[in-house]
Amino acid sequence: MLLPRAAWLVCAFAFGCAGEPSDSARVRRAVEAHAEDFARYDRWARRLGLADSAFRSEEALAEAAFAPIRRDRDIAAVWLVREGPDARALRHPEDAPDLPGGGWVTVVTEPLGPLEAQQTSLTVGGEAREAILVRRSRPTQGDATLHVTVAFARPPRATP
Repeated sequence: MLLPRAAWLVCAFAFGCAGEPSDSARVRRAVEAHAEDFARYDRWARRLGLADSAFRSEEALAEAAFAPIRRDRDIAAVWLVREGPDARALRHPEDAPDLPGGGWVTVVTEPLGPLEAQQTSLTVGGEAREAILVRRSRPTQGDATLHVTVAFARPPRATP
């Protein structure tokens, strides 16, 4: 039985030529697995906007910005970058590597709309971990853009 041409195209895009899921399909599944947690943190970070004058220091702002994720072992790192007026960038933990410049894939999710994502390996705190980076860039107060990026990774294995 022959499949219609559209079905073959869907199969080719979703699974590649070898019958394996494509990189974009794997990234999409990884993003969807973390969409709820990402949405919750994204809302928190956007409420702060990284421009609140109520914080007396950069350290106080960082403490507030990263409070919800400090004990979350599924989150390897977080980057908050505000572009525009009152530009600044924060990362948690402080030894988190710089964000990769390329390799991002656009993924559209039902609750969050378009996101950028990529699978990568990160070394944080001396531990290399496979991670899915999820980034959302949207306007924020003061005619600025806030980029919220979260690296979701499996917790490191416990050593016996």
